[in-house]
Amino acid sequence: MKVAIVTGASRGIGRATVIKLAKEYAVIVNYLHNKEKAMKVVAKIENMGGKAIMVKGDVSIYEDAQKIVEEGRKLGNIEVLVNNAGIYDVKPLIRTLPSEWERIFQVNVFGTFNMIRAALDTMQEGVIVNISSIIGIEPMAHAAPYCSSKAAVIALTKSLAQELYPAIRVICVAPGPTDTDMLRRIHGYIPADPPEKVADVIYKAIKAGKSGECIKV
Repeated sequence: MKVAIVTGASRGIGRATVIKLAKEYAVIVNYLHNKEKAMKVVAKIENMGGKAIMVKGDVSIYEDAQKIVEEGRKLGNIEVLVNNAGIYDVKPLIRTLPSEWERIFQVNVFGTFNMIRAALDTMQEGVIVNISSIIGIEPMAHAAPYCSSKAAVIALTKSLAQELYPAIRVICVAPGPTDTDMLRRIHGYIPADPPEKVADVIYKAIKAGKSGECIKV
């Protein structure tokens, strides 16, 4: 059975992506805080006739990343990994604590590394999609930690694309403003793409994306 792992899949882009992939793969619905929402995602997939299990785990902790991957191995061969889990904040740098900067990097950068490193112990071929951001390419003010972390994800993608090709393609997707809980909490209601639009781009990247490219949404 082909398996796809999506981190941060209880809501937003992760939720839309894992539901789309469940039409073709057995899926791991990773979550950290939103158990009830993860349960609803699994139920929706099962009602569609798909196979899904939810796995709690903090991707910034390597042992949790290993656990997520191990649960995927129980379902079959891991062929897709979507590193979507991330955190976001906006404030002037002068008000940013070192601990806040560190936490953003722990989740957005180390979390991506942890999942890839754990998956490579078992993943023989397939596709890894790392979710960056348009402001990782074109940074904005008052978001230096997040912009820097998402730029790092792009560099990680491009390096690993060279290292792992052709067995594994590594691709980056960089969404613009997307209608998620995280965006609304920070910015309120601004024009934003639906998560399903980003999920469609992720799916197309999995199927036909060029290793090392960073796709803007």
